[in-house]
Amino acid sequence: MKYMGSKRRIWKYIAPIILKNREEKQYYVEPFCGGCNSICQVDGLRIAADINPYLIAMWKDLLHGEKYPETISKEDYEKAKTAYKTNDSTTYSMGELGWTGFMASYNGIFYHSYSGVSASDGKDYVQASIANIYKQIDSMKGCELICCSYENLEIPDNSIIYCDPPYRGTEGYGLAFDYPKFYEWCFLKKSEGHRIFISEYSMPSDFTCIWAMEVANSLDRYSEKRGRRMEKLYTIN
Repeated sequence: MKYMGSKRRIWKYIAPIILKNREEKQYYVEPFCGGCNSICQVDGLRIAADINPYLIAMWKDLLHGEKYPETISKEDYEKAKTAYKTNDSTTYSMGELGWTGFMASYNGIFYHSYSGVSASDGKDYVQASIANIYKQIDSMKGCELICCSYENLEIPDNSIIYCDPPYRGTEGYGLAFDYPKFYEWCFLKKSEGHRIFISEYSMPSDFTCIWAMEVANSLDRYSEKRGRRMEKLYTIN
């Protein structure tokens, strides 16, 4: 699923680090599950949590067999966007708003603008998003889905926690996130006996960088607009 901040491209590199020495029946937990592009590739006991209620409602519906529209026109998108912006709960369910917003939004930015067909290569990005998420459904079965903020998430003892929070300083994405509070929470989880890993561009000095790789940092479909940043994985020793 296309989602801002997705770790789909780097998961094959960081998964062996995060999941190393994982014990049988040990939970793997993502407090910022987003598009579930990482957790769908993990087996065993899993918890996917996110504060976005539309995201979790959509995933729960899909895993319960809900069949959403397989085409989303610009007109459909604009109607759903209006309902979302005006908090109109009479026309669409939360899952339906999640479906339209995530499947048809340009660059995966929730109800920013309609994606549609690219004028440059003729690719239908809405259809591609829908096809991709249906490929994820089977691998998400059995995963516990929870809608809550990371600090309110109840985490089983001795879990592996992978955090992909809003990146600090990222325009329109991480500006309202309380980073000092998040850092304190990470150390609290470590003190409780969990193994914790965080993806970010940079972290305070008391976090340890254990992996880094330069990648394109934009979802923009036009390659000449892509910048490159150093993706890093941190832990607490």
